Amino acid sequence: MNVSILSALAWGGVLAAGVLWGGGALVAHGLMAQGMSPASLALARFALGLPLLWWWHAAQRGAGGRWRALPLRHRMLVAGSGVAMALNVTCWFAAIALMGATLPTVISICCAPLFVAGVSVLRGYERASWRLGVALVLALCGVVLIVRPASGWVLPAGHALGVGLSLASAALQAGVVLANARMPAAVSPVSASAWGMTAAALAMALVVLPQGLTWPVGTMGWLGVAYTGVVTTSVAYLLFAWGSRRITPTAAGLGILVEPLATALLAAWLLSQPLAPLQWAGAALMGAALALMASAATYRSKASTMPRNGMLNQ
Repeated sequence: MNVSILSALAWGGVLAAGVLWGGGALVAHGLMAQGMSPASLALARFALGLPLLWWWHAAQRGAGGRWRALPLRHRMLVAGSGVAMALNVTCWFAAIALMGATLPTVISICCAPLFVAGVSVLRGYERASWRLGVALVLALCGVVLIVRPASGWVLPAGHALGVGLSLASAALQAGVVLANARMPAAVSPVSASAWGMTAAALAMALVVLPQGLTWPVGTMGWLGVAYTGVVTTSVAYLLFAWGSRRITPTAAGLGILVEPLATALLAAWLLSQPLAPLQWAGAALMGAALALMASAATYRSKASTMPRNGMLNQ
């Protein structure tokens, strides 16, 4: 299979994950409106997605042996990415409690690619270029236009702490992207997702259980929770883990910016919440940014890993 097809498949995996996360946001909003706490929902997402991931992991011949043979630092990288997932969700939910949903989402989503790009360039994982800079600016402007409320931004009391938590969420999301980029080829995306999600579930349990669990309401509520666990967590993170290994870290970070676009489009289609002209303009900017990055040499071979120093071979 040639590089252009593999690159397209890798981009498809990352973008599909973003779309699934965007749809999952609507399901999660409905579950929380019924009284399920955000933290309980986050724990349910990670826990309910585990059986499918572990089934896939067990179906891989020799997967257990390959995992046991890994150096400790590689296993810590996998576990660390899972803990970062859990802490990312926790910081984001805490910021939402202080500031409402819009501003924390904008800060977290917009700043994560900046953190990824900064670390990648400073560590020599990829080269700074005009294409990279323009794509980042276009994508971030697009996200702001898509999620900006008609009434403008409102900063309630406690916004300083909320901003700090939102930035922490962005940094943790960037850590997940970079961890996937540096994942050794010996760890398959399925194994990395299974072990990482287990670490995420355990970390969330430590946060949620002292507060007490809340449960979904009715059959549709349970189906919604199952959907967020299996589709928007297991399948989406697996797609992202597979695709993000095969494109540069900044490209993967930009790819997940499709999440708010997917949310807005699905809300317009399913909930009769039409997009405003500025939101359509934001969608066009995001499309231009993704096209600009996709046209660059962002593909990495399956066997490549991110070096600690020195440029990534492209």
